[in-house]
Amino acid sequence: VLVRTEMDGPPREEKTGLPYASRAVADWNGKPSPVAHSCGHDIHMAAWVGTAQALVAMKAKWRGTLMFIGQPSEETVTGARAMLADKLFERFGKPDMGFALHVQAGPAGTVSYRPGVNSSNSDSLDITFHGKGGHGSTPHVTIDPVIEAARFTMDVQTVISREKDATQFGVITVGSIQSGSAGNIIPDKAVVRGTVRSFDAGVREVLLNGIRRTANAVAAMAGAPAPDVQLVSGGRAVVNDAALTARTATVFKAAFGERAVLAPGPGSASEDYSEFIMAGVPSLFFSIGGYDPAQIAAARAKGETLPANHHPGFAPSPEPSIRTGVTAMTLAVLNVMVP
Repeated sequence: VLVRTEMDGPPREEKTGLPYASRAVADWNGKPSPVAHSCGHDIHMAAWVGTAQALVAMKAKWRGTLMFIGQPSEETVTGARAMLADKLFERFGKPDMGFALHVQAGPAGTVSYRPGVNSSNSDSLDITFHGKGGHGSTPHVTIDPVIEAARFTMDVQTVISREKDATQFGVITVGSIQSGSAGNIIPDKAVVRGTVRSFDAGVREVLLNGIRRTANAVAAMAGAPAPDVQLVSGGRAVVNDAALTARTATVFKAAFGERAVLAPGPGSASEDYSEFIMAGVPSLFFSIGGYDPAQIAAARAKGETLPANHHPGFAPSPEPSIRTGVTAMTLAVLNVMVP
C-alpha cells in the first residue's frame, strides 16, 4: 500500500506571522524566491510521519508492505512523473493501492472524499510575443509586444466564454506578464505565463487549441512575427477508485460520524498524484479540514473568509488538522491491510 506526501512549497513569501513561518529561499525560474507553507504540505508531511509511526507501532495487527513516498516537486506537477521515470515501482515493487490527503480551508476534524474525478487536468502556458522596440514617444515605428500580451490576456478568455461548452469546467489564467525596463521604452518582447485547468480531456483540447490560435492571431493583428508558444503538460485529473473510496468511506463514517462527508464535486486545483494512478495504482485522494471551527465562525460573523491554499496567510491549525490526518490515513491503510 502506497502512502504519499509532498515535500515542496509554493514560491512566495509566507505572511502568517507564525513563529514557524517559512523563511526558506529557493531557486524559481532561475531567480531566488521565498518558499511558503501556503499549500499545507507541512501539515501533510507531519500527518505522513504520524501515520508511519502509528502503523509501525501496530505492526502485529496488519499484514503486507507499506511504501511511504516523500515526493518532491508537486507544485510544478513534475515530481511523481520523475519518480516513475526513475523506475520507482521496478525498484521497490508496484503497490496494489494507494492513498494521499490534502488539507483545505474547511473545519478541522472533517474528512471529505469522492469517487471518480477529484481534481483537474493542469497545463501551463509560456508564450513569448515578439515586437520591434523603440522610444515610447514614437510607437508608430515600433511593434509593441506589451500590447500583444495585453490583447492575448483579454482575448483568450473568449475561448472559455464562446468555444468551451458552458456546462463544462475550464479555466485559463494568466498569472505573469514580464516585459520592458522603463516607462519610455517599448521593448522587443513580452513573456506571458499562465495555467490551464479542466476536468474533461475534450475540453482540455479546446482550451489548448484556442490558446495557440489566439496567440498567433494577436501577433498577426500587430504585424509581428509569430510568437513562441509553449504549452507544457502538467498533472492529469486525479480519478479516485470507486470501490476503494466506498470501502474507505465506511471506516471514515464510523470514526468521524457527521464530520466525514462526500465532497459535492471535484476541486479545480491540480495534483500530480494522478501519475501514480495512471501507472496502475487504484487510489483514494481525500481532503481534511484545517481551520478551528471557531475561527471559521468568527470570520463568517464579520462577513469574511479565512485564507485558502496558496494565500500567503493560509495557516491551518496544526494540532487538530494533523491529528485528523493521522487518524484518517491510519484507518484507511489498516482497513485494507488487516487480514
